Amino acid sequence: AAEAAEAAEAAEAAEAALLAASPDGWLRSILDELQQSVEELSPASARRLRAELARDHTPFAPAWRASFADVTAHGVCGVCGADLSAGPLVPAQRARLREGLLAAAAARGPLHGLALRAFGEWVSRRGYKYVVDGANVAYRNQNYDGGRFSLEQVGLLLDELRRRSGGAAPLLVLPKVYLTARLVPNHTQPRVVPSKERAAYSAAEAAIAKRLRGSEHVWAVPDGSNDDWYWMLAN
Repeated sequence: AAEAAEAAEAAEAAEAALLAASPDGWLRSILDELQQSVEELSPASARRLRAELARDHTPFAPAWRASFADVTAHGVCGVCGADLSAGPLVPAQRARLREGLLAAAAARGPLHGLALRAFGEWVSRRGYKYVVDGANVAYRNQNYDGGRFSLEQVGLLLDELRRRSGGAAPLLVLPKVYLTARLVPNHTQPRVVPSKERAAYSAAEAAIAKRLRGSEHVWAVPDGSNDDWYWMLAN
């Protein structure tokens, strides 16, 4: 009990010191903690927060104020115009997302549900810093005449992420067909031209595909499954 009391006193002293030295820093720490621990702020709590920040005797006046604001689809505040950072999911949200993904896979078929669940158990033990949606990267900026699925773009991103993480490999999630087929889907081509719906890899891409097939840091999504389930579950 004495140790707990001492710890509480130390925490209060540290908080008081932060408030005295930097009111902005203290408030930011409180708001960060609020964001991580509360899934959704109730209207009553939001009104109380706004009222407290509006009081003249607070250490934050007049630099800080709280207002209700609309946020655009791109995360821009309608009051101050700032780009808002995306907040992490709270545990309850993560649990709902996980169950929703597993349910969607099971609805596609029992084998899809089992495959996604096995992946979830596997990836939870790996501790990846980066998870790459390979198909999205490969099709990025390829929506033009002659654009195509680019495995070279995937290889470049994997190399850059490995460099940024001090040599630790990222996880690549990619539909199996892009690793095993002789001709891979190429949906950026006009679908009215059947012969162009699939294309062969270049020599460089074939070498990348061979390297990826032998990597323990690549998860090949089974045919018929949605690869978005996998990278979303991994995150």
